[in-house]
Order: sequence, then C-alpha cells, then structure tokens
Amino acid sequence: MESVTVVLKRVSCGLQTGKLWLAGLFIGLSVGLSACTSGVDLGVGDWFAGGGSSPTVNSQDLAALNAGGARVAMLLPLSANGEAAQIARALKEAGELAVFEAGQAGIVLTTKDTLGTPAGAQAAAQAAIQEGAELIIGPLFSNSVRAIAPVTQTSNTPVIAFSTDRNVATQNIYLLSFLPELEVQRVMQHASAAGARTFAALVPQSPYGAVVERAMTQAVQASGGRLVAIERYARTQEGLAAPVNKIAQAVNGNNVDALLIAEGGALLRSIASQLAQSGINQGSVQFLGTGLWDEQGVNTIPNLIGGWYAGPPPSAKQQFAVRFQNAYGRQPPRLASLAYDAVSLAIAFSRQPQGNRFTAPQMANPEGFAGVDGLFRFMPNGLNERGLAVMQVTGAGSQEVSPAPPRFAGTGS
Repeated sequence: MESVTVVLKRVSCGLQTGKLWLAGLFIGLSVGLSACTSGVDLGVGDWFAGGGSSPTVNSQDLAALNAGGARVAMLLPLSANGEAAQIARALKEAGELAVFEAGQAGIVLTTKDTLGTPAGAQAAAQAAIQEGAELIIGPLFSNSVRAIAPVTQTSNTPVIAFSTDRNVATQNIYLLSFLPELEVQRVMQHASAAGARTFAALVPQSPYGAVVERAMTQAVQASGGRLVAIERYARTQEGLAAPVNKIAQAVNGNNVDALLIAEGGALLRSIASQLAQSGINQGSVQFLGTGLWDEQGVNTIPNLIGGWYAGPPPSAKQQFAVRFQNAYGRQPPRLASLAYDAVSLAIAFSRQPQGNRFTAPQMANPEGFAGVDGLFRFMPNGLNERGLAVMQVTGAGSQEVSPAPPRFAGTGS
C-alpha cells in the first residue's frame, strides 16, 4: 500500500508543555492538524510503513506484532445469529488491521465472544479483566453494554463501546458510535441554511426512530422553522404503505421544503419508490437522510438523487475501505471503521506507562482526534461529538457539499 503515517500533534498553542495530550489522531494519512506552527509532534509517525498494495493480514505475523504491551480486549458477538455475526467479524478484522498496519503497536489485542447476549458480554468482560485488560473495546449492543457496566465500574476499566443508545454512556463507558441525533442536527442545519423552513419526517417505530424524531423536533425549533408532519411506520414492507401515503399527502398539502427519511437498505428503496409513485420526488421536496444513507447502493435509488445526509468526511474512509478490501478481499461494512479507530486510539494511548494511559483526561480530551471517520471527541459523560460533512447523493456516488469542520469550536484558531 501507499506509505502512510500516524502523526499525533497538539493542536492548541495554549496547552501546557510536558502534558501528553493525544489530540489529532491521524489514521492512514500522512498529514497533521496543528493549529499553530509550534505544534508538538509526539513522535509516533513511524507506525505505518511499506509500499505497494496492502498485504493480506497474516495471522502469524499479527501474533508476533501483538506480543507485548498494554492488554486491550474487544468484546464482539462473533457467534450471534444473522447479520450481527458478520458485522462482528468485520469489526474484529478492522481492529486487527490497525494492529497489523501499526507494526510494533504496543498493545496485546484479544477478542472475546459475547455470544450476542448480555450474559455472554458480562462473562467476556470478566474474563478480559481477569486477564489484565486495561481497556475494553465493544460490545456492540446496548443491552450488552449495560450488562458489563457493573463489572467495568468495579475494576475501573474504561470502555469504548459501539452502541448508539446514549442511555448506556457513563463517565467510564464512551460511545464511539454514530449517534443519530448528531447526524440529524448536521443535515438540518445545512437544510435550514439553504432556505428550508417547512419540514416533515418519516421515522421507524423503534428507539432509533424516537431519537431521530426528538432531534428533528429540536432542530426545527432551533431554526425557527415548522414541522408540519411526522409519520411513523413499522419496519416491514407491509408497514410502509399507509404512513408513506400520509406523508405524501402532507408534503403536497403543506408545501413542505424538506422531508427527512430515517431509513436505509431495502426499506429505504421501497419508501423512495412509493414516494415517487405518489408524485413526491427531488423536484417537489428536498430529501434528507440520516447516517443510514451512508451505504453502498444509495446512489442507485433514482428518487434519492440530489438528497442530502450527514456522514463522515469521505476521503480517509475511502482509503480505509481500499486497505480493508486489499487485506480481506471484500468491502467493509459501515461500522468496521469504528473498530479501526478504537484500536488505533488504544495504540496511541498505550505509549504512556501503566497507570497513566486510558485515563479520563486522555479519553475526554476536548481537542479530539481525527480517524478514518473524521474528527471526533468523547464528552465527559461518555457521549461523543463528531465533525460531520453533508453529502449529496449523485448517480456517480455521494459527493461532499458541505465539509466537516477542521476542529471543534473553542479549541484553537
């Protein structure tokens, strides 16, 4: 593969000399983000090396690279049913790719199977902590995160989890997931700035849909606009017809400027098709989406061409996808990059001696970090904030129409 580096730099001139703030984690890019010319290079720019195409991750080589350092455990539903196991496999492989590309990473990464159950997750966490894990990455499901909380709190072991349920975040459990409320806020800000004032929404009858609906309502109120209709649907093909018909009538009857559709995959395709049959298209209303639109094939849905959604900046993510494809022979699912960033963050923090790594000040550094999914930071309450771009669906793929911010507000010039 192309020669790449990880550069960690302090991005604020005001930070005290001698403090090792790991701000600006650059994964797979030979660039740094220093807010001033005196930014300090923390000397880990040699993690990635090599040339040509990405090699296949070799288990023997990986074992040799993964032989010493801080113990980090990934908790994943490897033997769960259906799609969960496939996602878990990709998360495991992405984490191992981060170790492989880092060379002598300074961590010992192990993976524990949660079985896709809360009891399995709790047992996996207990085993990992007994083996000396200083950091836990995962689990994937919110009920599993809840199950491990008493175990990790008792041992004071920090967790970087992948759940999108903000209710499981704590001062010791940090969510690296794509939180839907942040995506809704970002795309709504863009739509309002473009002149949209009247809004409607289609949301699933689910906890995810409830979060989107609440975020949508708050964003409309903040913009001074009007939310004229929200229709909720059961997440089945049969459950779509009546709500889609009602929202189409609302769009036609209220001169709606923008319609948010909080869905992805086959159901999104069906919704778009049914809206088209009702005469609702990009010419009559601006379609808006959540991060569920950030998937392969959305550009093949004709009625969504021109729609906007919020997501990670595409450049680094695309480079990661190429390296994952070269290593494992297939494209990564959307969530795989989360494991890559989490393990890369663990590698960065492991440079400190035991007792001074994976600490709350490190984890909740307000300057944040930049990974393959762009700029992010953990909040003290365990939630995250991301620097999201706004993407537009085109026939050739999604294109950035509003860039992500280069830094978080109030953290440097």
